[in-house]
Amino acid sequence: MGGAHDFALFTSTSYLAHDRACSLLPRHFARLRTAHAALAKELPESWCARVGMSTDVQMQDELDRAVKEARANGNEGDLRIRLSILSTGAPKAETFPLTPTPSYPVRLVLDDGPTRYDEPFLRYKTSQRAVYDDARARRGATLYPSPAASDPPFDVLLFNPSSQVTEATISNVAFRLSGDARDPFVTPRTECGLLEGVMRAELLERREVVEGAVTVEQVKEAARRGTLEIICFNGVRGVFPAYISPDDLE
Repeated sequence: MGGAHDFALFTSTSYLAHDRACSLLPRHFARLRTAHAALAKELPESWCARVGMSTDVQMQDELDRAVKEARANGNEGDLRIRLSILSTGAPKAETFPLTPTPSYPVRLVLDDGPTRYDEPFLRYKTSQRAVYDDARARRGATLYPSPAASDPPFDVLLFNPSSQVTEATISNVAFRLSGDARDPFVTPRTECGLLEGVMRAELLERREVVEGAVTVEQVKEAARRGTLEIICFNGVRGVFPAYISPDDLE
């Protein structure tokens, strides 16, 4: 993975035209502050240890600028916004059209080997994304949803060396293995290794998911018997359903 100086912090949010606001914005700002402080300690040679963090006012002003620019360029719809903190400490917001969330579950596949969560770039969201990009490349995941099981998968489920599932490459996940609606969805514990997303924090606070450990074998067994339920969630899409095809477990 790249050097300690070669990264930006970032978080992704959505701007909904009818609300005229970004979703979960205080959580996004807090996430960036937490990452900056943690990396300053864990990577004392990095720019985070030398350069101060943007203020909430500066980040908000940059978001407002980016939305205004998007509107001036004719994009009146919902937006996906990537808010970065550059190595200068300055915020930078980039906007993209927000494509509709599919109405059907997206297909996930398990990675073909474990991911070691022994470096900070896998615990805090930065532009160092090679681990996630490589996992999708290995398994042919495209991040393009399709209702057809014969099409390439949407995303990849990662797991740690203890065979505990951790996350997908662009979202946190939660599982209900029993198929019983009375049972809670279980999202992997932070200690399993993962990026702690803003929607994950929101769902935990609402008690809509609980933390626990879910193993690869448990996921496979539930998929084979037809009781596996999966939800994915992130700061852009919110919560959306997913599935693993038993055919992908052969």
